[in-house]
Amino acid sequence: MTAQPEPLSYSLDETSATAAESHTVTSRLAAAEHLFVVTDFDGTLAGFASDIYAVQPNQRSLQALETLARLPQTTVAALSGRHLEGLRRVFPLGDPVILGGSHGAETLGEDSGLDATKIAELRRVGAELEALAREYPHTQFEDKPFQCVFNVLGLAEQDPAAALSALDRTRAIDPGVLTAQEGKNIIEFSATTATKGTWIRKERARLERVTGGARITTVFVGDDTTDEQGFEVLNQPPDAGVKVGAGHTAATVRVADIEGVADFFSALAKARRSQTP
Repeated sequence: MTAQPEPLSYSLDETSATAAESHTVTSRLAAAEHLFVVTDFDGTLAGFASDIYAVQPNQRSLQALETLARLPQTTVAALSGRHLEGLRRVFPLGDPVILGGSHGAETLGEDSGLDATKIAELRRVGAELEALAREYPHTQFEDKPFQCVFNVLGLAEQDPAAALSALDRTRAIDPGVLTAQEGKNIIEFSATTATKGTWIRKERARLERVTGGARITTVFVGDDTTDEQGFEVLNQPPDAGVKVGAGHTAATVRVADIEGVADFFSALAKARRSQTP
């Protein structure tokens, strides 16, 4: 088994021992023929809240992403587990930023759909999750076009033991033809095989076509277990996966928190702007 590379702790502090390595990462990405910047939302651009629509994205990250999106030979995308309409409610940037929702099952401007069997399974599992949400206070059921989600963050903040019990009850639900995966204080049942990895591959191939075969260098920033599927499709280097927070990861760069993400995007925007006409 190949040993996992030790992720680089990213820092903009010029007195830091990792300052030179940090500068090398952003300089390499900034020099890309075509730079594809992909970011998760929750836990990356914004913190978590029991009310999923009460979150506020980091303004420094938004400013840096907007700068990057308007530079030549640079494409920016937000790729979230939220469904597209939910993502648009909390993420203020629009065109030319690309939006991908439901872990890559939805892309703004593209049509997609499910067969009757999967729709019926989503309704069945969703009804069970709704019943759990009524039974356990401070939990939330979210009905998405391709997934249904049980979120226990609010309960975990009030009663961690009860939150664990609620998650155990959720794990006992028969997923049928759906797939179940866990994230931070959530369990999600999905009717699609799309992942953040398949979405990145698809969009990268589209960019290669529309740019006439330009070399696409991709950086993907995320914090959760579902983001690992995005890191795994990257060719690092020249690509870069950026893991937010602690935990095992396939990414080769690590930042501590949401402020660290803002530092990273700000440095990347500055370096990319200096590299492009």
